[in-house]
Amino acid sequence: MGDKLLQALDLYEKAFGDSFPTIPMSGRTEEEIIDMINKCVSEKKDVYDMGYLDPEKVY
Repeated sequence: MGDKLLQALDLYEKAFGDSFPTIPMSGRTEEEIIDMINKCVSEKKDVYDMGYLDPEKVY
C-alpha cells in the first residue's frame, strides 16, 4: 500500500469516524480508491451514501 493511499484512508477515518471498507474494493487500483475517498470527503458522504457500496449487500 502506497503512502498516498494510507493518507487517504486516514483522512476517511478522521472524516467519518470509521475505516474505509477496503475488502469490497478489491480489484480497484489505489488511484481509484483514493479518488473515491476524496469524493466522499468532499461531499461529506460515506461510501454507502455515495452509492459505491450497498449497505444491504454481504461482500
